[in-house]
Amino acid sequence: MQKKHPWVSNAILFILSFVLVLPLIGTLLNSLFRDFTSIVPKGFTLSFYAELFTGDNQLLPVLLRTVVIAVVPTVILLVLLLLAMYAVQVYFPKLDKYLDILSKIPYGIQGVILAVSILSLYTGGGGILSNRILLLICAYCIIILPYMYQGIKNALLTIEVLPILEAAEILGANKVYAYFRIVVPSMMKGLFATMLLSIGILFGDFVLVNILAGSYYKTMGIYLNEIRGSSGHAASAVSVIMFLVMLGLSFGVNQLNKDTKTKRKSAKQKQAVKAVKIGSSAEKERAKHELYRV
Repeated sequence: MQKKHPWVSNAILFILSFVLVLPLIGTLLNSLFRDFTSIVPKGFTLSFYAELFTGDNQLLPVLLRTVVIAVVPTVILLVLLLLAMYAVQVYFPKLDKYLDILSKIPYGIQGVILAVSILSLYTGGGGILSNRILLLICAYCIIILPYMYQGIKNALLTIEVLPILEAAEILGANKVYAYFRIVVPSMMKGLFATMLLSIGILFGDFVLVNILAGSYYKTMGIYLNEIRGSSGHAASAVSVIMFLVMLGLSFGVNQLNKDTKTKRKSAKQKQAVKAVKIGSSAEKERAKHELYRV
């Protein structure tokens, strides 16, 4: 029997997509036209974008600072969580539930409360802990902890970690080496998605950076708030640029994921060669079986 064309589903999908994209279209038009009060925009110009990259109040340094302050805490927390989950998976499996509870605590901490608490504890003592940028990085690690932990845990659940580590030991590799060279590359897709989510959260932050750093470290959130009072068209241009940066980061993550898949195929071939050369026949078959499942 011939299936009917799903025009209803396509229509609903198109309407939902249009509704989601409509605010972006409006923001883009407002940044390209001087008069956007009527149905048909008037006065096309690129001057609002040009002003952002010329003069004293340039956007590019702010944009670079924002990318750095969003990427650095994400990478630091990623490494710490991977080490913590390795210890929990291999040596202390009973602590997994406590780590899960600990990672959910930041859900109940609002940005203002966290920032004020950090300032009251550390800024008056002097020393390295009073550095505003260091405090901001630590606060960002706390904010994205639930998202990073859950993303990494979900990626780990798709892989049988202990059998893979045992197979690697049969081939002569220690567990730490196998974890970071076999297990972690196997879940790169999930890690990249988790990192992108965390970077997106930090990229548009205003509350924490405004309270903790303020004028010490101007980011896109502070820049957008400042320029919003002088020109709504320029603020729209900044919003469009922020969207394009996140779109570029997403594209870069997808490309890295494709490259990782290609490298994994070649790595499987190398591991198969090792399996033929090392161990007894039963051990070789078991090791190859586990490694090919990655």
